Amino acid sequence: MTSTGHRARPQVVVVGGGFAGMNAAHALAHSDADLTLVDRHNYHTFQPLLYQVSTGYLPPEEVGAAFRSVFRRQANLTVRVAVATSVDWTDGTLRLENGSVLDFDYLILAAGAETNFFDIAGMAEHAWPLYTLADAVALRTHLLSTLEAVADTGQPGDERVTTVVVGGGPTGVETAGALASMAHEVVEPVATLRVILVEAGPRLLNAFSPRSSERALQDLRRRGVDVRLDRSVESADVDGVTLADGERIETTTVIWAAGVRANGLAHTLGLELSRGRVVVDPHLQVTGHPNVFVAGDVAAVAAPPPGALLPMLAPVAIQAGRHAGDQVARLIAGEPLARFRYRDKGMMAVLGRGDAVAELPLLLGAGTSNRYRLRFGGLPAWMLWVGVHIAYLICFSNRIKVLVDWGWGYFTSRGAGAILVRPLDEAVLTLPPEGADGRITAHR
Repeated sequence: MTSTGHRARPQVVVVGGGFAGMNAAHALAHSDADLTLVDRHNYHTFQPLLYQVSTGYLPPEEVGAAFRSVFRRQANLTVRVAVATSVDWTDGTLRLENGSVLDFDYLILAAGAETNFFDIAGMAEHAWPLYTLADAVALRTHLLSTLEAVADTGQPGDERVTTVVVGGGPTGVETAGALASMAHEVVEPVATLRVILVEAGPRLLNAFSPRSSERALQDLRRRGVDVRLDRSVESADVDGVTLADGERIETTTVIWAAGVRANGLAHTLGLELSRGRVVVDPHLQVTGHPNVFVAGDVAAVAAPPPGALLPMLAPVAIQAGRHAGDQVARLIAGEPLARFRYRDKGMMAVLGRGDAVAELPLLLGAGTSNRYRLRFGGLPAWMLWVGVHIAYLICFSNRIKVLVDWGWGYFTSRGAGAILVRPLDEAVLTLPPEGADGRITAHR
């Protein structure tokens, strides 16, 4: 509150800097309000490309963008690197993990999702998830370390490294396809990488048409991926995984790509939940809290048929985040709210270099099973996939870098490379002996 008698600007807090939170903040750029964006990291992650980081085709900085750089020209926004833990609805305050609180007049919850291991024994302890940038970097280091260890000790062509990917959705399919090429382009012929993709359902890419699913299956098998359909994982341990039918697969690398759930923050707020997500009305507003909106993976947004929810996908988060920001701007300006309408623009999944499947909602027909009438694959689908993903990257500089790297990688069969950078705590700095040339060396 100011001492001049002027009305204080409304305080808007956005929790989460993913696709929903970023778009909500951008939508409020010209509003008469002060914004605070709260996220546990100081950067936004472009999650659809994490598998390319984990397999060495893109460096981490090309799929991340620092918030302060992204919003450097948005004068009404402040970034807080912190973890939100609870909300006091009476006082209108958000409590952070470090003990501090933020006052708000309007709150946009866009906390995103977290990995869901579905309580499979040993999976949380022994699998490599692929949901955050830190996950992707850790997996990349593990994969390169494993391949290099084999390259150091094995005979050319004799050593095989087994990697198990759990989950046959877009993330699992894209990761398996990239892994099929990784060893060949990194350390072959001294090592080969055996990739096993395990999917509990009867087909890959279940949200796609059977035709696209079959195309993905045949393409992955042609690339050497061992696809196991109708097979679920019973447990995981330090030496491998056991399937529900008793089959044992020995491996030190299990990549989890089988699902996520809404951020645990949703369970601490005392709000109505549906399948672990916060229930919202058609405006994305929380019933009983007219100053609170929810968007992205943490929001339970109704979708046809009755009882269904919009999927936890980036396009949904982008549109919902923008809409939530617009609604807060409308309330601040004294304007009526608008209903949220999700525009389904189709689905795509890359299968490997120069190959993808795409389904676009053109020539719409009756019935949800036929809503994607334009289905195609191969190089045209891959080029569309590349174009869409580059268009959605946050920073212009990142778009140029990724476009150049992808172009170079496509024509030369080379990705970001196999540079293995270990954490500093794995090295020991050694001071030079007296009389030496003054250099400091590091050794294991």
